Amino acid sequence: MKRIKYLFRYIKLLKQHKNTLLNSRINNNSNGIKYDWVYRLYTVLNLPVDDQENIKRYGIYYIDNMVKNHIAKMNEFLFSLGLLEYVRIDTQNVIQIDEFNVKIVLRFKWLNLKGLFRFVLFGIPIIILLVLLLLFIL
Repeated sequence: MKRIKYLFRYIKLLKQHKNTLLNSRINNNSNGIKYDWVYRLYTVLNLPVDDQENIKRYGIYYIDNMVKNHIAKMNEFLFSLGLLEYVRIDTQNVIQIDEFNVKIVLRFKWLNLKGLFRFVLFGIPIIILLVLLLLFIL
């Protein structure tokens, strides 16, 4: 029950700070923080084009360090809004889009909303259809 209460607080905070999140410029990044239909926070980190030499020389280690620094700055910003206690990094969805862009995703800490919403959208209708088919067959 506590998790549901936290979920509603989290959604309320997201809606209150929607414009603040969109207009955030962490590390002079032109992309703000957005949220999707399952209330995951995401942003795209633009790696500096003038650091091409470092990116090619150090590769994934340099990019990983840049991502960690950006996440640390995001955490400070989210803490100031009161959202940090509700989110954690979604490591499965932090991916490098191309050579100079990395997508960073944070999700609600206490429930897997993506799985829950998938079940509500697909699982429940399938169960209802199966029950209706069984009622007509029997």
